[in-house]
Amino acid sequence: MASTAPDVFGKHKENTMHWDQGTVYDISWSSDGSQLTAAGSTGPVRTWRLERGGHKEGDAHSGLPSSIERIAWSPPVNPSLLAAAAYEKTVCVWDQRLSSTTMRFATKGVNSDVEWHPRGTYVLVASRDEGMEVFDTAQPNRPVVSASIDGASLNSARWNADGTLLLLATHAGSVEIYAWPAMTHITTIPAHASSCNCIASDPHYIATGGADSVQLYSTRDFSLLTVIGGFESPVVFAEFSACGKFVACASDDEHLVIHNTKGRVVHKEKMHGLTTALEWHPRNLAFAVASAAGKSSKPSVSIFL
Repeated sequence: MASTAPDVFGKHKENTMHWDQGTVYDISWSSDGSQLTAAGSTGPVRTWRLERGGHKEGDAHSGLPSSIERIAWSPPVNPSLLAAAAYEKTVCVWDQRLSSTTMRFATKGVNSDVEWHPRGTYVLVASRDEGMEVFDTAQPNRPVVSASIDGASLNSARWNADGTLLLLATHAGSVEIYAWPAMTHITTIPAHASSCNCIASDPHYIATGGADSVQLYSTRDFSLLTVIGGFESPVVFAEFSACGKFVACASDDEHLVIHNTKGRVVHKEKMHGLTTALEWHPRNLAFAVASAAGKSSKPSVSIFL
């Protein structure tokens, strides 16, 4: 929709972190929002502790491989655990209390996504070509589920808010929904004509991003509620704010656009380069964005609050 709603983000200020680890592959907030972690193409994973003064330098993580591409802090039940997916078919679980890796999962494909179950008991690892694997943290030696999608590559995977459904975004444009842990197929949402690039969920909505739009579906009956258009290039990120009132979207046109769930534009922010990672703060309306190198800028990690 072209009309705009009141801009509650207009007073946000950009805080740029110290970053020299190359292209930023992923970022993740800790469950209490006190820490932001980033993984890049060179050097170690780095965490900034926001409760300290001078947080911009950050701390390097020892004991993790240098090829980490996807990261996810665990839910509040195990707040000290960080899942870190390496390119070379390995996922490490790093324990902040011990400053060391306490678990490793051997995966069968090139890892493209990692996600914790809302109860913190399972870790889901997605591979574009090999489907997905789910590991039980109590029995990490082998996956409890290993599944692929017939005829389609997997772009992203998420659990719903209460962990009873698995939502799989495919390169064919559909969202495949399975009951968890039974893994029975519930329905297919034909979300986009081509690739469904990203997926997000909150208690009321499922958001999908495709070639030129973001679509919001009901979590109750999976009906289409809102189509958000106006993008000039494929949408690669769509994320709900913690309150569920806003959806932040990023495409390849170097802008981040925030809409309300009715589809109205609330805020638009010019980035330094292409957005490579995006995540809302888990407790307020701050958000973190990673940008690729631009014409006059290097890769960066910024917090807007």
